[in-house]
Amino acid sequence: MIQEVTKYKIKIDKQFEESDLSKGLHIAVIHATRIPPHIGMIADKSYHSLSIKGQDINTPVVAVIKNSTIRKIPSLFIKIKPHPTFSDIYLREHFITNVQQFERVDVGVATCLSPIKLFFEEVYNLQMNDVNYLYELLPVLESQGLIESTSFLHLDEKNYQLPVYTNKEINEGIDLVRKEFNSQS
Repeated sequence: MIQEVTKYKIKIDKQFEESDLSKGLHIAVIHATRIPPHIGMIADKSYHSLSIKGQDINTPVVAVIKNSTIRKIPSLFIKIKPHPTFSDIYLREHFITNVQQFERVDVGVATCLSPIKLFFEEVYNLQMNDVNYLYELLPVLESQGLIESTSFLHLDEKNYQLPVYTNKEINEGIDLVRKEFNSQS
């Protein structure tokens, strides 16, 4: 049975302040208007993600903000409520371990969402079997009361709609970025 894709309207409720990203856990949605967007995590002042290039681990959050600002990349930052037991340092190390489970983003192997799904399954004990896209993950987090706030850079927050996309579009996006990456190498 094919599930009908529904739009998920994310509530952007906070003015962006770089200092907010220096503490806590955040889902970073880079190229937030692109189909598909790129997703990573910010934990303990560092950005981590899985990409076509491989594992992006311990990138200072200031570098991510600087890149987004210079290139005017639409970015969304979803702050996750503090974990009742684990420190930011533990969460960072745990997420790095999740990223390291995969060599790189590749068609039929892993997407940038793969380590994030593992993380929320293991750390927050959330069922992720039916989550394949960001627009499916966020309602799960919201229903569990885990989203504390959302802020943005270079987005029209009044008209922003989280992109809805298919697995085919993810694979096409992976192929396109891989071709761009390989032509630069």
